[in-house]
Amino acid sequence: MASVSVPEKTLEHWASLYLTYRYRSHASMWWPAKGVDIDVQRLPAQPGKAVQFELKSTVVSGVNYQDVVVNLGQLWDYYRLPLAMQPYYVFPWPNWAGDLGSAALAAGITPTELAFRRSGPGWWFADWMVVLTTAQVAGVLSGELAAHGSSVRKGASCRLVRFDLSAGSSAPVRTWGASAGEPPTVSWRQFWTDLQACGRNGWPQLIRLPADLVRKTSYSRAEIRGLLASSLLYIGESRNRQLEFITLGPSGDISANRRDIFVGISSERVQVDPSPDDVVLAEDADHCQAVFVNAGARRDRG
Repeated sequence: MASVSVPEKTLEHWASLYLTYRYRSHASMWWPAKGVDIDVQRLPAQPGKAVQFELKSTVVSGVNYQDVVVNLGQLWDYYRLPLAMQPYYVFPWPNWAGDLGSAALAAGITPTELAFRRSGPGWWFADWMVVLTTAQVAGVLSGELAAHGSSVRKGASCRLVRFDLSAGSSAPVRTWGASAGEPPTVSWRQFWTDLQACGRNGWPQLIRLPADLVRKTSYSRAEIRGLLASSLLYIGESRNRQLEFITLGPSGDISANRRDIFVGISSERVQVDPSPDDVVLAEDADHCQAVFVNAGARRDRG
């Protein structure tokens, strides 16, 4: 029976450690239960942005082969969500053969050290994790997804990519889907740097802002960045009173200058939080993790 090269629960734990260190108290994390997506009423009463992840490991499929496997029923559900609420798929880009723990020990590194930068270049998990949007995964598996055509998950596993390390671990040969072209991935660390600037075109995200600052029906990404910056001063002057917050997200439409347009999704009146606290809801076999990054997270630790 095939086994994963690194347990998905371990990846979840390492991702949480990374975000806690990078953003300190400016990031909140929770684990939605199966079939439950980001609930805007559970977001902290602070300006910021929220994203959701589906963490995947690689399956050891032979001495020199590692596969990333996704469930077509799960992907079907994710892809039918509004763009703003679609999760990102996060998985390893392996530079080792077989089990990661064994490979680390053979190199004289304790596997638990891989959660930290001190494990060394190329070993730290943040150096080999990559990110794809749900739309990119659906594009790679478009034929398989169309043929499956439902939310049924039983027996619906499908290989997203195979890494062939036969010729060496530094640049594994990749085979995507049923001979699909390679999508452009984003490294784990670069993803968070880009997200602080409200991401790239087509990136899912929920933007949380005080309603008093939202005076138009749609905004560009540059305007969203300006509103997030303005919201810090506004919130600082609004402690201990209720405010209405509006949640916005990319509409999925691209403007004439090829930029995402952000529109309102929901609104609610809540008491302003003095600061966002970590929130843990429930854990589920889907390995889905949600993260809220407060607008005050200006400088990070990479």
